[in-house]
Amino acid sequence: MTSKAPMKDVVVILPGILGSVLQKDGKDLWAVSGKAVWQLFTDTSETIRNLKLDQDSPDAEHLDDGITATRLMQDAHLIPGFWKIDGYTRTARLITDHFDVFPGDIYNDPDDRPANFYQFPYDWRRDNRANARILKRLIDKRLQCWREHSGVTDAKVILLAHSMGGLVSRYYLEVLDGWQDSRALFTFGTPYRGSLNAVNFLANGYKKLFLDLTEVMRSLTSIYQLLPIYKVININGEYHRIAEVDHLPNIDKLKAQDALKFHREIEAAVERHLKDERYLTSFTTVPVSGVNQPTLQSATLTNGILTASQELPDVLKNRSDLGDGDGTVPKVSAIPIERSRDLNNFFIAEQHGSLQNQAQVLDSLLNTLRMNQFDLADVRKGEPQTAISLSLDDLYLTDEPITMHAKLIGLSNSTATVRADLEPISGSQAALSLNFTEQEDKWTLTIDDLQPGLYRIRVSTEHRNEQPPTPVHGLFEVVRN
Repeated sequence: MTSKAPMKDVVVILPGILGSVLQKDGKDLWAVSGKAVWQLFTDTSETIRNLKLDQDSPDAEHLDDGITATRLMQDAHLIPGFWKIDGYTRTARLITDHFDVFPGDIYNDPDDRPANFYQFPYDWRRDNRANARILKRLIDKRLQCWREHSGVTDAKVILLAHSMGGLVSRYYLEVLDGWQDSRALFTFGTPYRGSLNAVNFLANGYKKLFLDLTEVMRSLTSIYQLLPIYKVININGEYHRIAEVDHLPNIDKLKAQDALKFHREIEAAVERHLKDERYLTSFTTVPVSGVNQPTLQSATLTNGILTASQELPDVLKNRSDLGDGDGTVPKVSAIPIERSRDLNNFFIAEQHGSLQNQAQVLDSLLNTLRMNQFDLADVRKGEPQTAISLSLDDLYLTDEPITMHAKLIGLSNSTATVRADLEPISGSQAALSLNFTEQEDKWTLTIDDLQPGLYRIRVSTEHRNEQPPTPVHGLFEVVRN
């Protein structure tokens, strides 16, 4: 076995929204890791009532509701139609298996205990500014301890952030000047310019069978900070920013304006820092973006109803190459504004919830950190020439067929086979391997008689004449009706 490489810096993993376990009075309140939602919510009303955010201040480290974040969701977790993440175990093991690190508890370790690998669970309901301030306080303490005890006086921080965790990181790095103590930020599917999913949930609510999270989501500061910051709302043929429109259904304009201000704070700080030579030469941001997956792009307001769709807004009408994403974050949103013209952005055909665990992504990250911690310019990947685009629902009933579709991009269908490997996460059914059937320009798979539970799917293709693309991964749940 290859010996572990040294790690002089401090590595911190940040999850996305819903990716931290929340506790109240010492008991898990939100812990859907490795479970199907129907198995979890035995007392749904109490859980939902406790999750609702009554008040939130970006300057308050703690709220008065007794809820704390204790750990990351290590395994797959899915809220049908809202969020699905294939866990953070493989991301963490990339560091612990290949680097000589000392894991620590960023919240609870004694102040004099040195460590250089942490996970940062946070209360994902709250203002990202509040969590960024908590992150800064903890990093300032932990980094200083590591420098003093390890003798690596020039050690810095490397942040690995999934989805909204990248927004927490950006506020820490840019507005709170954390970049001066940081080596790099790697983001996996971070919605730098927002996501249409957030618009859809606020405007139209979230109710799936027995589970109604509408009031909870509308109370969360974080959901507003996931709203798109560019013109995506079509009203009578003209596109507008959400924060600039009155009377959008179930969207609080003041909260939307404050959320836009959050993004503008980051933009203004970046603009200042780009004039600083130290910032340009000592710190870098590396965005990893999923592409080639069906992704919501805009919304239309008609008769008081807001409807999201994959139609590109006017600002992107002539950019059909940007008309996709990772299934949650549009392609245009997955890159920081200041890096829009850079060549070393990393695009890969994968879905949002699996980016942080994707084999090619992890291999590239591993090689980058191994080769030279101080020069991350090795991460230079172009847009993939071939890809698999996967379309499936989050939730299926036991008495309905489970149908999903795949498209091969840059490959000929005539000499290809497309396979689905199905792994039960929470049920007792055996793993399955099934082939898609070609139908015109797409591939279709229909499955009957799956037992209730949470499932992971891996879609791959074999091609006689061409190099196959990397597999695409997804999660879905089967529920008794």
